[in-house]
Amino acid sequence: MRLYPEQLAKHLQAGLAPCYFIYGEEPLLKQEALDMLRQTARALGFDDRQRFDADQGLDWDEIFAASQTLSLFSQRQIIELHLPDKLDKTASERLRELLKQCHPDLLLLITGPKLNQQQQKGAWFKALSAAGPVIPVVTPDARYFGRWLTQRLQQHGLSAESEALQWLAYAFEGNLLAVNGEIEKLALQNLPQPLTLQQLQQRVQPHHQFNPFQLFDPLLQGKVKRACRILLQLRQEGIEAGMLCHLLARELSTLQQLQLGLQGGQSFTQLAANLHVWSSRQSLMQSALARVPLAKLRQLQAMLAAADRAVAAFDDDEAWRWLYSICVGFLDDRLMAISP
Repeated sequence: MRLYPEQLAKHLQAGLAPCYFIYGEEPLLKQEALDMLRQTARALGFDDRQRFDADQGLDWDEIFAASQTLSLFSQRQIIELHLPDKLDKTASERLRELLKQCHPDLLLLITGPKLNQQQQKGAWFKALSAAGPVIPVVTPDARYFGRWLTQRLQQHGLSAESEALQWLAYAFEGNLLAVNGEIEKLALQNLPQPLTLQQLQQRVQPHHQFNPFQLFDPLLQGKVKRACRILLQLRQEGIEAGMLCHLLARELSTLQQLQLGLQGGQSFTQLAANLHVWSSRQSLMQSALARVPLAKLRQLQAMLAAADRAVAAFDDDEAWRWLYSICVGFLDDRLMAISP
């Protein structure tokens, strides 16, 4: 059963499941989900809590012993287990054994990192899904961030004018921890409602944050201004140009293989399956393929090679100039008047 963080409170009204798996890269939503589960469990008498990290040094027998041993002061207990980026065969098997140990006086709270589609097809993930709700926690993308902000403001008895809400979304995109802290501060100031743009700009310090993977979707959509803004912010945050070159090379290679296959008469569906393109990204890929022909993709790859050479020569400014030009190149089908 898949739950989203905003559905958890309603789910808990019907009682606790024996196991929950919370996974993803968003720290605020992950922590809030864990806190809600812990509070609900404590109200039901789960007073004892033990935490384990499933790294290579974990003694799984210690977890199994804990799952069957009750504290002198508590008849019910929580075992929290944090999973690493990858589970080896032994850890996968032991985790599935642990899930079979669930009983009414034991609550398993398992957390993990962001998972790709292949990991979600693994036997251990399927076992977790069968044992209880799985809760993915992800940072809302730009399309839904305004709605998330509106809901978060309402939770604190606040509202904001449309222009103010847009500014807040721009100022804190990708950084839920920071914007949540600012909203909590605003709630303590007893300001007139709805909040205006002027009020926010006087009281709130912008702090947006992006990760490199957030650069690609705007590029595929042709939203060049947004992609360039993310690129500049990534540079300010200290992301290495070489890392972006590596990630862009993979993206451009996939697009070129798709374009070549389409020209050869193959179906997009089959090509996407062969290249392991996630279903959630296929419409974005199709949008880019309709806008950026093969000749343009080859030019962008040549520009990326120039960026790579600049990285190798420790010419950071030159590398970032090429990366900026590549972002602009995703706008349309016209070849650019620059050559590496």
